Amino acid sequence: MVQKETSLGKMEKEKGGRLLLFATQTLCVFFLFHLFYIELISLKATPSQQIKRRQILSEWKKVDESTAVEKDDQQQSLQYLLASLVEGEDRTKLHSTGFACDNSSWSLVCVANKPVKINMSTMQVHLSSLGVENTTTIVRPYAMQGNPYVMNDITPVTITTTGPPPPRCDHNHQHPAVIFSSGGYTGNIFHEFNENLIPLFITSRMFKSRVHFIVVDHKPSFIKKYRRVFTRLSDHEIINPAVHTDVHCFPGAITGLKFHKFLGINTPKNPSDHYSMPDFRTFIRQTYKLKTRSVFNTPNPPVLLLISRQTTRKFLNQEQMVNMMEELGFRVIIASSAKEMTNIDKFSHVINSCSVMVGVHGAGLANEIFLPNGGVMVQVRPLGFQWDVDSFYSEPGPGMGLRYLEYMMEPEESSLADVYGLDHPVLQDTASVAAKGGYDAAREMYLDKQDLRLNLTRFSETLVQAMRFVRRDASVTDKNIKLS
Repeated sequence: MVQKETSLGKMEKEKGGRLLLFATQTLCVFFLFHLFYIELISLKATPSQQIKRRQILSEWKKVDESTAVEKDDQQQSLQYLLASLVEGEDRTKLHSTGFACDNSSWSLVCVANKPVKINMSTMQVHLSSLGVENTTTIVRPYAMQGNPYVMNDITPVTITTTGPPPPRCDHNHQHPAVIFSSGGYTGNIFHEFNENLIPLFITSRMFKSRVHFIVVDHKPSFIKKYRRVFTRLSDHEIINPAVHTDVHCFPGAITGLKFHKFLGINTPKNPSDHYSMPDFRTFIRQTYKLKTRSVFNTPNPPVLLLISRQTTRKFLNQEQMVNMMEELGFRVIIASSAKEMTNIDKFSHVINSCSVMVGVHGAGLANEIFLPNGGVMVQVRPLGFQWDVDSFYSEPGPGMGLRYLEYMMEPEESSLADVYGLDHPVLQDTASVAAKGGYDAAREMYLDKQDLRLNLTRFSETLVQAMRFVRRDASVTDKNIKLS
């Protein structure tokens, strides 16, 4: 009985399946007939109906055309930005051939505004066919072209139209490449800003992060230290040719960085004609989320940051200096740890909370970039290096919106007096050391072997001047800011 019921159930299922198949086939035939009928009707459509259909098709076409126009606008914008990196005849050459170089006294920047193939394993930039004869240009992409001691260690990049280009693109990119070196003097904060970060800002900021950075002589410590800066200037991961050895293709390329002057920007010569050093400092404030824009928003009493060197150019009477600074009304912070000062994420906030920064001539003074507007940087010039250093700090300071003061050492304040005596030419005729042994001899004597014991009475006069600059009380006088 059970077996019979099972057989009947099976027969019912088979019958239902045949009915479902028949119904599906009928619907398909009806649907095809309906489509055929609509097509016949469309052939007999009125002129107005036909116009309406053409209008719909036209709208679709406009959408496609607008997309093409947008892409064309982007290409024109890219061409304009690339061309702004070169001037005069070089710009004309770029427009006519697709490649040109801008060569100043310090920097060499070569621009290609046509597609390029870059072989990362050899650092060869293969240009598209140009309107001139074959060309090959070698660039060491570092901003201190006039310094042979540095340039010899920078990896060369070959830009060429000769020889067969790579047969394929392993990676295609929509944005242009910017090739530069993180070699040279990186590890020294002055040179990191002077030859890398400020030139990189000048060269790439106008692209609004739509660039790829290719970094030769790749130093992981440098890249990590300024990761925040790089990620704000480019939306893409940095390409290290030593690791990514494939062929990368770009719609254009910039090899080298634009350099204007020490720790500064020449606004009229800027690619976009509007970036300035205050713009760069605003960029840095935003990058590191620094809260204090003006010195008048800093704590009261004013905070003074003393950069205390631990190896060369030490302050031999530092404790007495700090006591004097506190008696003048400053709250003093001493920065002496190299590890602390190289942590830019944290140390920039310390500096940004200060009104005054004091230090001996050296790289640490480049931290003035993090001071608030109206802050004061006091440079103590060591004996023997009271010449040819104006362009390093005294000239850039005002361009950043800062006050600059300096204290010139006297021979009796130098530790060299203990070694040679005050009447020795080393102290009385410092230029003779450089005249006899050149820059290296002067550097060894006055930067590497010299410490300082400042005359506190004389030095206090410089700090009184700094106090006047940063105090909110306009009635400050010598009577209420002087040594007790």
